[in-house]
Amino acid sequence: MTRNLLVPMFRAARLALALLAAPAILTLPQQAQAASTLRIAISLSDFPILWGAPDAGFEGVRFGGYTVFDSLIQWDLSSADKPSRLVPGLAESWSVDPEKKTRWTFKLREATFHDGTPWNADAALWNLESFTDTKSPLFNATRAATARSRTISIASFGKIDDRTIFIETKEPNSFLTYELSTLFFVSPKQFDVVGRDWQKFALAPVGTGPYKFASLRQGQELVMEANKNYWDKSRIPKHDRLLLMPVPDANTRVAALRSGQIDMIDTLASDSIAPLKAAGFKITSNVYPHTWLWRISFTENSAFSDIRVRKAVNLAINREAIAELLADTGIPAKGFAPPDAPWFGKPKFELKYDPAAAKKLLAEAGYGPAKPVNLKIIIAPSGGGQMVPIAMNEAIQENLREVGVNVTYDVRDFAAMITMLRGGAKVANADGINVAMTMQDPGSGIVSSYRSIFAPPAGGNWGFYNNPAFDDAWKAAMEEFDLVKQEAAMAKVNEVLTDDAASILVVHDTSPRALSPKLKGFVQARNWYQDFTRIEVAE
Repeated sequence: MTRNLLVPMFRAARLALALLAAPAILTLPQQAQAASTLRIAISLSDFPILWGAPDAGFEGVRFGGYTVFDSLIQWDLSSADKPSRLVPGLAESWSVDPEKKTRWTFKLREATFHDGTPWNADAALWNLESFTDTKSPLFNATRAATARSRTISIASFGKIDDRTIFIETKEPNSFLTYELSTLFFVSPKQFDVVGRDWQKFALAPVGTGPYKFASLRQGQELVMEANKNYWDKSRIPKHDRLLLMPVPDANTRVAALRSGQIDMIDTLASDSIAPLKAAGFKITSNVYPHTWLWRISFTENSAFSDIRVRKAVNLAINREAIAELLADTGIPAKGFAPPDAPWFGKPKFELKYDPAAAKKLLAEAGYGPAKPVNLKIIIAPSGGGQMVPIAMNEAIQENLREVGVNVTYDVRDFAAMITMLRGGAKVANADGINVAMTMQDPGSGIVSSYRSIFAPPAGGNWGFYNNPAFDDAWKAAMEEFDLVKQEAAMAKVNEVLTDDAASILVVHDTSPRALSPKLKGFVQARNWYQDFTRIEVAE
């Protein structure tokens, strides 16, 4: 069990509150489909918490962040042909003081919360206080912990005028813009309306996003309505409602699509792609900054504390066979960053399938037939970015058995695993945890996962990784504000982590999705997040 039980406890309380409201929403399915409705099955077992700090990883942000809420800085998700870039969100522009690179200034745009109250500097500071000030009556420890990787570098903030704020960071941090791209802002008025209770707020959330919350049946469906007054006129939804259903089983999602209950599904099982194409469904996919891996323990009781074991396990995995298992919807990993990414660099450790070399390294580390390596790995049956984890982990288990490594799996709910990341390997009593990682947002990916100062409980460095060479490489990248030089510095970061075999790297996902023929206008961006507002639903 994980030490941090706050999120599960919150979910239980949220469910109880939802059940009290159930009689008012029993007829929701008929109401939801009376208008033009886009219906999406998500791979989570439950909805992310709707309080401006969504849980359940990047899928939680995709559906519980960018729908109802906005961030100061957002992603341009309009192109399938080029990498996504950061663009203005609730901040029209931003700048860093050239003389004091810890001070950022943000010019705020004109916008309105769904309850009609204005977005301004006071609302921005109210939200920042709610995330960072432990003594504030607005502070909720569970909510703040979920957003910690996005706020950890913030030292202070303040109001310059009604449309301008500043944020001071603890040290020069050129990646603050990435961190702020997933920090969402909520209505202060609505917090008061629901009795200043974050649990109740999550059941009736108000933001500034392209969708307005309509209703929720916990564990069954979440309905949002198009925000016809959204500040970005190009992203006013082209459908009236968005209906989300949690369907963690891949085969059940496919069946729901085939039966017409759902219009769009994420995370396709590889063997469903060809039959769906033949049946007339649209299949989309695209590369994005994703790495499917095992985050591993560096504690003294784990075999992974020996670099020879880490390298051996990496060399024992047949990535090409796993890509084939995935119907080529996964690209074999060569490092933490994809090989064609500007952050790839020139790592020396070559990730290849070489069982003989793996056995040799294990023997050097003192392992063999009389003393096999025994590993316990925590996995989930589904989840955002997890692809088809059961089949993939079974293939890896067989690969490792062939070189003398025995793997036992502990299967958990994906949302619970995200909470476990903050508890750490010592609490989990495991050698690894299979949660996919991003190279899109350094703060939520490599930084929180590997920087030594973020070892639990300070952050998400689950395995207690401590490598001064990585910390130095990351610091150099963080302090580089020139984009070209920053990319070169990030390439060094990838080189250090890859050469140290800091994780068990497997594939990069292309995120196949299936769409009903009646949908048009969807552009699959090269990003963890997607823009559903442009989708039109035909009769």
